[in-house]
Amino acid sequence: MDIEQVRAGYPALRRQVGGTTAAYLDGPGGTQVHESVISAMSGFMERGGANTHGPFATSIETEAVVDGARAAVADLFGSEPDEVVFGQNMTSLTYAMSRALARTWASDANIVVTRLDHDANVAPWLQAAESVGVAVRFADFDPEDGCSLDLTSLASALDDKTALVAFTHASNATGTITPVKRIVEMAHAVGALTYVDAVHYAPHGLIDVKVSGTDFLACSAYKWFGPHTGIMYGRRELLESVTPFKLRPSPDNAPDRWETGTQSFESLAGVTAAVDYIASHGTGETRR
Repeated sequence: MDIEQVRAGYPALRRQVGGTTAAYLDGPGGTQVHESVISAMSGFMERGGANTHGPFATSIETEAVVDGARAAVADLFGSEPDEVVFGQNMTSLTYAMSRALARTWASDANIVVTRLDHDANVAPWLQAAESVGVAVRFADFDPEDGCSLDLTSLASALDDKTALVAFTHASNATGTITPVKRIVEMAHAVGALTYVDAVHYAPHGLIDVKVSGTDFLACSAYKWFGPHTGIMYGRRELLESVTPFKLRPSPDNAPDRWETGTQSFESLAGVTAAVDYIASHGTGETRR
């Protein structure tokens, strides 16, 4: 890989500060945007934007942009396109799903979160649990083992009343990668659903939700050269069976029923371009 050629694709790297090329040191806060993403987003707006579900050209084009973004993320996650939900950011999507799932929890249920997670995958669940009077249990990490998630602690928190386990794919604080498939198996063994925060992991490793078996997974495109858009995977049967909070005239079919209001269609054009950019560095068939 020619690093200089890669760098040439990022306009932000040409910025000068006091006569010196700028250095962007807040990597965990997000990546710079590739020129192909910028072009895709501006191109959508230049062609004349429209909302979806209209019988005219620009509306039909917008629907194609949405469909293209779902297909792109499905390739990135190893899911099906109709299992992909878009939103403002990962936090907003997690809040929406936490409130919806909370309505399904029995009064004597409990949920499990971890001390390794970013608060975006903790606070929504704590508040959802409080709203319905459900107990919350914490799984600890092991500071003597590279700050890995302590699976013994997790196992002790699980029982047949556990409704959900929310955990990180990789810690934003320590970089620790969790054994996602193993944790999913532990949760499913007691009948619990799983919600994975993949925001920090997605730029660094391949995701395959079918291999891991997780029920939900969320990340943000701005972590992998794309726009500020949140993305959530949900198993089709769950997106269809769990009832979201939504407007009455909004679509009832999944995944649309989970997307409140008008989406940032230009951002979705950028999402597709970002996935295509990542795929361009692979070999063989990198997109379905």
